[in-house]
Amino acid sequence: MDRQAKVTSVDALTSFRSSLIIYMGSVGNALDEVRDEVRRMRTWLQVDQRAYWGGQLKRLRKQLEQAEAELFTSRLSAMTSHSAARQMAVTRLRRMVRETEERAKALQKWIRNYDSLVEPLIKKLDGMQHFASHDLPKAVSSLAQAERTLDDYTRIASEGGGSNGPDAGAEKEEERAEKGSAAEEGGAA
Repeated sequence: MDRQAKVTSVDALTSFRSSLIIYMGSVGNALDEVRDEVRRMRTWLQVDQRAYWGGQLKRLRKQLEQAEAELFTSRLSAMTSHSAARQMAVTRLRRMVRETEERAKALQKWIRNYDSLVEPLIKKLDGMQHFASHDLPKAVSSLAQAERTLDDYTRIASEGGGSNGPDAGAEKEEERAEKGSAAEEGGAA
């Protein structure tokens, strides 16, 4: 019974290891990008949006005060034709102020709840980060060791494939011992 494996090409294993290395780099980059995006979103909410809606509210309130003052003046001067238009402007500005206040309150709620909503998802990324930074390099190392082992095996098989001499049994024993120690090293890595 022939106990030799038929190793035809180690190139597929090498190609897979190369692809795994590229994947490992892209996964790490993608995870870093997600973390950066979470930080950017927090900053956008806390700084940019807070300033924007605060400014909008301040501007609209100022316009409302001015429109109310103009309405009051037009009522005192008994200009009824302009009074209706000014009343509509005041009503429109009050509605806009209310809507802007609601948006500012919603923003404050988002700012308050952002970390509690996003943190569980970031924790899941930590598991993926561990996979990308620990497990994938171990896999790459194991594949490299398997490549070396298969290369050695094919080299030895081609050099001494027909060897049935007295040293053939010792060579096979030596080969098994090397493979066993290589497997132990690969499992410990």
